[in-house]
Amino acid sequence: MSTDESLEIIEIIDDETDPFGDRSPTVAIDDAGGPRWIAPLAVAALVGLIGYGVVTSGGGSPKAAPVTSTRTAPPTTPAPTTTNVVAPPALAYYAAQPPQGYSVRFAQSQQFANDFGLIDYQLWATPDASAAIGSWFSVTTSPGAPAMYATDSYRLQGGDLSIAMSRTTDGHAVAQFTIPGHTGVTVASFGWSDDNLVRLASSMQANQYGFAFTDNWFTSDHQLISTAQPWLAVRGLPVEQIVYTPSTDLSDAVVVTVGQLPPVAAGPATDDRQVALRFLLDRNTPFSVDGHSAIAGTVIGQSNYSIATWLDGDNIVTVGATVPVSQLITIARSVHQVPTSVWAGMQYQADQDQAVQATTDETPSLPVSFGTDANSEPWTIQASVAHLGDQQKITWSWSAQSGATTALEIAQINTVVDDKRTYVLADLPRAVAAAAELHLLRDGLDPVVIPFLDINPTLDRTFAAFAFTESGSFTAQVVAPDGTVLASWPSL
Repeated sequence: MSTDESLEIIEIIDDETDPFGDRSPTVAIDDAGGPRWIAPLAVAALVGLIGYGVVTSGGGSPKAAPVTSTRTAPPTTPAPTTTNVVAPPALAYYAAQPPQGYSVRFAQSQQFANDFGLIDYQLWATPDASAAIGSWFSVTTSPGAPAMYATDSYRLQGGDLSIAMSRTTDGHAVAQFTIPGHTGVTVASFGWSDDNLVRLASSMQANQYGFAFTDNWFTSDHQLISTAQPWLAVRGLPVEQIVYTPSTDLSDAVVVTVGQLPPVAAGPATDDRQVALRFLLDRNTPFSVDGHSAIAGTVIGQSNYSIATWLDGDNIVTVGATVPVSQLITIARSVHQVPTSVWAGMQYQADQDQAVQATTDETPSLPVSFGTDANSEPWTIQASVAHLGDQQKITWSWSAQSGATTALEIAQINTVVDDKRTYVLADLPRAVAAAAELHLLRDGLDPVVIPFLDINPTLDRTFAAFAFTESGSFTAQVVAPDGTVLASWPSL
């Protein structure tokens, strides 16, 4: 879902996520300074393909039942050839006026890869439902998805299926898992309980032709209303992408994507787009850009990430950023077409700025916590710190996997779920507190208290972590010696 050129921009963006798409990862309109993950799909987020994409690994065999596909089969009759080749229309180049201090970090125009063709999608809803009204769920499957991890989640068990579950303050829930055959699945929902989402996940089966349910009790009040992948319907087939970031915080990006309406099997693509926008965005705000009708809102499941989008002739223009909707509308209204000479200058600037990369002064990775889980298997969590521009990046590693967070000036707690365990990761700036403890509370189990560890006296922060195999929701807090709660998870 990204291009080779974008690979030069390494590890500089939050793992913003799209519950409709292929995790972004994951998830008040204002950015309150919550956990910032720089995960394996960072580059995809950078170039605007915001998607969940990280899944957990599970086992077990599906029930024997026929699998139907919603994908339209390609025609078997070859199209007639012609010698009259019509040149494609000249591409219109776009630019924006980003916030003060931002500059072009990436600018590319080409037919970007479209991996959505491998993704199956279904949206089921009750009558008159929308993003935050009624009841609905969507299922996205991606064959061949590797076993990875999901952030800001807790782990649930559905038979042999390990499910990473996350919930937002606005009532949306996202379940991520891998079913036999290495098919990655993301279920986004509104108005659904954890138990019903586990029941739905446990009833799924998939193969190369699509997916189906062995238990379809939900059809009594939910109807299938779309099989069009929402990000493809909203943003179209991308042909141009521009990314602006401040030099002091490369994870804070304004992304402008220019796309073309995708082909559809039946019905106009604009109908798919309207349905997708109805369920993709919350707090929708209509506005205009140079006489074009536009809409802006926060992406469901990502209450701090907003997008604005509109049609400009045959082009779809989409702007996304971690800013309030009102600020994004101001940025969107600055988007305008530019001549080729200006576009060439933007590309030159981006090429120069891509030389900014992480320094090589990363500290050694040292153990923060270790133990033995309920299955008598040992685990170890390690951490190291590096610099990326003016930012500090914390790299956490566990069970042959790793992910990174941006170090903040406040205490923070992050959670990670893989196919075996839940990992709770916390860091604490020395300026906030010289000492503290990580408190973990799980239903039916004794509380766990983990002191913060000074793994490197040269660093300006200390660390605490814990891992466990038991499924279910939990809470965690960073507590100072005087009882002050410095950070909580979940931050509801």
